[in-house]
Amino acid sequence: MALEFNPKLLEEIAENHGTPTWVYSAEKIREKIAQLKRFDVIRFAQKASSNLNILKLMKDAGVLVDAVSLGEFRRSLKVGYEPKTKPGQAEEVVYTADLVDLDTLNFLKDHKATINAGSLDMLRRIGKNAPGNRVWVRINPGFGHGHSQKPTLAARRASTASGSRIFRKF
Repeated sequence: MALEFNPKLLEEIAENHGTPTWVYSAEKIREKIAQLKRFDVIRFAQKASSNLNILKLMKDAGVLVDAVSLGEFRRSLKVGYEPKTKPGQAEEVVYTADLVDLDTLNFLKDHKATINAGSLDMLRRIGKNAPGNRVWVRINPGFGHGHSQKPTLAARRASTASGSRIFRKF
C-alpha cells in the first residue's frame, strides 16, 4: 500500500533538501505499531532505518530495539533506550552480532547490555571478557526458508549470522 503525498510538498522538500530524500509518515508508522501491539514484544531492527526521529518515535510508542553495531547501539542510547534489564520487563535494547571487537564488547559490558550471540566463538569471547554479562543465544534449528540461499533463516546452509549450530556440538 503506497502512501499518497502532496506532489507540491514533495517538490518543495526536494528543492530544500536535495534528492534523494526519504519521506516518512509518522502517522502510518504509529498505525503499523498499533497493529503489531497484539504481539507480546515488538522489536525494531535498526538496520531498517538509522533515522533518529523514527527511532525516537519507536521509543515513545514502546517499541524495543535490536542493534547490530556499536553505532546502532549508541543511537538507541541517544534517543533514550536503556540497555539495563529492569525486573519484569523486556530488554529495551539488545546487541545482536556474531563478530564483536574488544572495544565494543567492553562498551556493552560497561552499559550492562544484553548480547544476543549467534556463534560459539562469540559466547567464548563474552565469557572471557565480560563474565556475568546477560546473554541470549540464537540457535539454528536446521530448517527454514529465506528469499535466497545466503540469508536463509534457520536453514542448514545458513551462516552463523542466522544462529549457532550448537546442536552439532552435543
